[in-house]
Amino acid sequence: MPNKLFASQRYTAATDYPAEYQGRPVTPNDSADLPDGPCVALRITGSGNINVDLGGGATAVLTNVVAGQTLRLQVFRVRATSTTGSCAALYPAGTL
Repeated sequence: MPNKLFASQRYTAATDYPAEYQGRPVTPNDSADLPDGPCVALRITGSGNINVDLGGGATAVLTNVVAGQTLRLQVFRVRATSTTGSCAALYPAGTL
């Protein structure tokens, strides 16, 4: 039986994002939220740690994330402090 969580993901060579998403590169910033509003997932583009503000007001440092991972989290801000990796903010296709 296929894994339903991952079986529906399709990747495109042009973006390397799952086809159901559109991505925007993120510039970490301690004082500004993501310019396109909260995202529904992060695509890790460079391994390391990512410091984020999540829905509900929580802050978390995602440690040792690996390039190529897609993390389904509602993220409002990616903070520069403690961020050593890089990522793209993912939004549902057709919303940007």
